[in-house]
Order: sequence, then structure tokens, then C-alpha cells
Amino acid sequence: MSLDRQSLIPLYLQLKDLLASRITEGFLRPGDVLPSERQLCEEFGVSRTTVREALRELNRGGLIRTVPGRGTCVATPRANLAIKVSLAGFTADVSRQEVSPSSILLDARLIVSPGPDLIKVLGLQSRDEVVKIERLRLINDVPLALHSVYLNHRLCPQVLHHNLAQESLFNILRGEYGLTLARAEEQVYAALANQRELELLNLSYPAAVLRTERTTFLDTGEVIEFALAIYCGEWYRLSMLLEATE
Repeated sequence: MSLDRQSLIPLYLQLKDLLASRITEGFLRPGDVLPSERQLCEEFGVSRTTVREALRELNRGGLIRTVPGRGTCVATPRANLAIKVSLAGFTADVSRQEVSPSSILLDARLIVSPGPDLIKVLGLQSRDEVVKIERLRLINDVPLALHSVYLNHRLCPQVLHHNLAQESLFNILRGEYGLTLARAEEQVYAALANQRELELLNLSYPAAVLRTERTTFLDTGEVIEFALAIYCGEWYRLSMLLEATE
């Protein structure tokens, strides 16, 4: 296929559509590296500015992404999911969508001397320790979110002995320690992903993400966890029920 220089459609949009067709028709598959800007200029006889505009449009459409050290690659399609978040945990939340959830454990350690922010949000007593667990969440092997959880170790001693990459933390807290997670307070706000988040979530700069901060309470009123999460913006939808008041 070639570009129609007599068309009223700008050349960069024609090039964008042509490359998009190669992707949707399977000539370029997820993970494949696109030809360089110079190669595309030579193949289609266009300027580098035209190529860059076409690639920018493809990136906006989520068809390509920039991978440090590799170049511009075809993006892995992301599922269109409306995830209903609950206290039951990530695995239970996404399993309702008939997809395959998994996790990669990035960090799991004991914080012996937590800072004042954690002491306040967790309502810690003197000499209380905190467990930090950070996991990359995936659906069908595609990164969805980055979760960091801070637990009051006094309420779940030896929790780090569990396989936290595969076991549900909710089930551990409920089954192993007999804890009842009663309610949570959560804040959600939009932001731009930082460099580490871009790399872990396979996003191209600039990428919008949704950040959440959740404080979870037991039926006793004690705080069991403070959790931070970063979600790929196009995956996460916030559902709200608004009721009229008298």
C-alpha cells in the first residue's frame, strides 16, 4: 500500500491508518518492534515530522508504546473491563470478569521503625511493626495495577511466611488470623505515571493513571491496612451510587 498524495487527507493520518491496518490485520503483532523513523521515511517517502505525527496518533490510540532500550513496539491489547472493587481483594474482584488474574511480588518486608505517617494512618501503638507488601497485578499476563499494602504486623504476625505472590491476602487475614474486614475508606484521584510506573505497567509517556488510597478497618474498629494502588487509566472505572437526601 502507498500514500495518496492527491488526497485531502493529511499524509500523517494516511500513514497512521496504514500502520494501524498492519497491526489489526496481524502483519505486526503485539511486542513487534516498528521500523525506525528513518526506515519509515524512506519506505513512504515522507518527512520525519510526518512519521512522528503518525506515531503520535497511534500512541494516543493505544496501538503502540515506547519501550526503553527497544524502541517503538506494538502494544498488547488491554481488555475492556469494568472492575467492581470490594474488600474481598484483587483476585476476587477481577475473577468475576472471567479473566485470569496473577501477581508478581515486588517487595515483602518488615518495617521495624515506621515513620510518623504510617503510625498515624494505622493507629499504631508503641513498638508496633509494619509489614509492606508490593505486588504487580496482571490480567491475562498484561499489567493492570501496582498495589502496595502496609499492615499492622501485631494483628497478623508471621504473615510474610505466606506465598504472597499466589495467595489472597484477604483470605489469609480472614482464614489464618480470624480477622473480619468490616469497612474501608478510599480516595481516588488522577495523575500522570512516573518512570517506574510507566515501566512496570508497560505504558507510554505521558500516561494517565488512577491512584487510590484505602484505609481498611476491622469490625473492632482497628485499622488493619493502608493500601496504595496505581491503575492503568483505561482499565479502571469508578462506579458510584448517588441517592437523594431530604
